[in-house]
Amino acid sequence: MAIVLVILAAVFVGVLVVHAYRQFKIRQLRRMSENEYHTAVVVWEYGRLVKQQVESAVRRGTGVLDFSKITVPHSPGYRISLELIGGYFRVYAVPSRYKRTGRLSFLTDNTLSVRASDRAGQQATSEDAEYKGDES
Repeated sequence: MAIVLVILAAVFVGVLVVHAYRQFKIRQLRRMSENEYHTAVVVWEYGRLVKQQVESAVRRGTGVLDFSKITVPHSPGYRISLELIGGYFRVYAVPSRYKRTGRLSFLTDNTLSVRASDRAGQQATSEDAEYKGDES
């Protein structure tokens, strides 16, 4: 009888561990999805701001950008960077911890089209598909 109780207890604990792990993975996937959606929005908004600043500098004829107005933003679980090449720019976002904080890498440029792909933590490219995600 004691052996049966030990076996039942072990099975019960095993089931609890499996359930807890599954719940952890579900929460992690949900958090990554939320991080990805939020980052896509931040990348687009930041790209829009940079585009406005570049166009304004061109209109003024100065060609000088006020970087206090286009500071690189923060997005949970992602590293965001800005690349300026004359009047052209690219905004990149890559997961801080690939497969933990996100899987998708993002890119936008003067077109303000947000591109995304699973690049294993590397930067997205202009050949990647347009991001169609939605927060759910």
